[in-house]
This record gives sequence, structure tokens and C-alpha cells, in this order.
Amino acid sequence: MATKTSKRAGESSTTVSVGIRIDPKIKFSLDIMGRLQKRSLTAVIEWAISNAIANQKVDLDPTVTLSLDFVIDRIWSTDESTRFVNLCFDMPQALTYDELRKWETIKVSSVFWYTRPDGSYDVGDEYINLSAVRSGWHSLGEHVEKYKSSTTVVPIYESQIVAL
Repeated sequence: MATKTSKRAGESSTTVSVGIRIDPKIKFSLDIMGRLQKRSLTAVIEWAISNAIANQKVDLDPTVTLSLDFVIDRIWSTDESTRFVNLCFDMPQALTYDELRKWETIKVSSVFWYTRPDGSYDVGDEYINLSAVRSGWHSLGEHVEKYKSSTTVVPIYESQIVAL
């Protein structure tokens, strides 16, 4: 996935290029829709996807169903590690196996949590030390990759985290 940053001074907007294959009839339909809406093909596709996201429902638990765009607004951060932690707490059912392995490593590693004097801690969004996750993000990824074939989740310790 390629990113393209605007050339205008002071502008921080970034877009992502996505290559897709679509049926010729759908492409034709998008072209016609763009003509009717006086929008570019890209703008029509973004509009259609935004509408699909707004209409997608997410069951957070048996009693709470929200629109995906509402949940994404809660999860989204420009910081990858923060976004990941938010996803883990708000929509764990969307985690891939590799993401789940990283999350389970975070959960068993006290370095990422506010601990009690005896070293114990609770796993919850109010107890996670996002600053520690941010500073250890690269080391965490390498650690999880190193132990990916282990049948158990291996905690990472403060001494294993290399500050970047």
C-alpha cells in the first residue's frame, strides 16, 4: 500500500493508493454516478465506501450494536500502536491471528500496564500504559515474530525493549 503526501506547504493530509479489480459493469456504473454527482471516480468510490461503512452494523456485545463508522471514530488514531490498542479493546473480534498474538503478548507483559507495588496489574483500557506501548512498539513486533512458533505466548520484559 503506497501513501502519497500532498505537496502543499503546511498541509498534512495523506492519501493511500489502493489497487482494486472491479467488474466492468460496476466501473461503468461508477463513471455514470460520477457524472450525475459531478464528482471524480475517486470521490464517488470514497462516497460509496463511506456510506457502506456508515450502514455496516457491529455487535460489540449481545446488547450493543453500533455503526462501524461510530466504532472507527473511537478506534482511529494516527499512531499505529494507539490504534491497535483501541482496536483490541473496542473490537477484538476483528483481530487477525497475528494481531491477536501481539495483543496476548501485551496482556502478559507487565511493562505495558500500570502495576501495583507487588507487580500485579489488571488488564483494562484504564490500566494500559500507552506511552510504554508506543515506546516498545518496534521491539514488541520483533519479539512476537521471534516467538511466533512458540505454543505459548512469551512475555516481553523492559530489558528487551530498545528505544528508537
